[in-house]
Amino acid sequence: MTVLTEKLSQLQQKDQSKYVMLLKIAISMLLIAVLIARSDLDKYAELIKGSSPLYLGIAFIVTIISIIVSAYKWQLLVIAQGFSVPLRKLISSYFVGLFFNNFMPTSIGGDVVRVLDLRKMTNNGPAAAASVVAERVLASFTLGLIVLCGVACSAEAMARYHIIIGIFVGICVLALIAVVYAHKLGELLSRHQASIMTRFKETAESIRVSVSNRPILVRVLLYSFIFQLMVVAINIFIIKALGLNVPVAFVFLFIPIIFAITMLPISMNGLGLREATYAYFFAQVGLSTEESVTVSLFFFLIVTLVSLIGGVIFALRK
Repeated sequence: MTVLTEKLSQLQQKDQSKYVMLLKIAISMLLIAVLIARSDLDKYAELIKGSSPLYLGIAFIVTIISIIVSAYKWQLLVIAQGFSVPLRKLISSYFVGLFFNNFMPTSIGGDVVRVLDLRKMTNNGPAAAASVVAERVLASFTLGLIVLCGVACSAEAMARYHIIIGIFVGICVLALIAVVYAHKLGELLSRHQASIMTRFKETAESIRVSVSNRPILVRVLLYSFIFQLMVVAINIFIIKALGLNVPVAFVFLFIPIIFAITMLPISMNGLGLREATYAYFFAQVGLSTEESVTVSLFFFLIVTLVSLIGGVIFALRK
């Protein structure tokens, strides 16, 4: 009876996953359809044709460097747990994870790949999961710092978006608190569900170990901040490539919020949602739908091309 119940539960979960995926695809298609209806398709061709290969090439190079920076801050968290893993292996894993992020039907696919890779290198599943989770959350916290940089450069931005800025920065601070005190939540939950929550507690404890080394934590936050600066820089170079005029302060303000929204699991890999948020926010500074969406599409194209490096690495693995 128990076996039958488990099988029925698994079938039900598969059905639910299928429906969730179909819903995400539907949302992506709906958003894309709305954007197309509001756009002049000929203008997209003009923007792409008139773009600067030089600035796009710089954006491509900065994207590659940003992945290396991310792999390095990941290595710092691994070192904090007492493991020694060569940086080249983590860079390789990061590129493969990026490839899975772009070509698998879920944005967490790459994180799962990185956890599995690191588990093989360290023979420690909770520690591997903890390093990936901590690296993700700490990077999310620095999104708030990037927004504050935009505010510092523009009093107008603060005046126009003070409520959104306050909420967003508050969420980022809560993310940092959550990762620093994850072990406390693990201790609380483990009292109720012994099996699953014990694993959660082990992972939470590994997160605590990762962030308890204050010098390493500060360095990870510093490199996370540098990474987010690079993401903003990539968008600035794309905007320059298209010959558009956008105040830099607003790029610092909009891009972190756009990326935070895109991470919400409500569309297919952020498709449609990313373009819609670019269109909405950059319309506030005078860009047309076509111009905003083209910036988004170029960013997506550059990241996708860079992720193909991970595809090659994965194909060459024995």
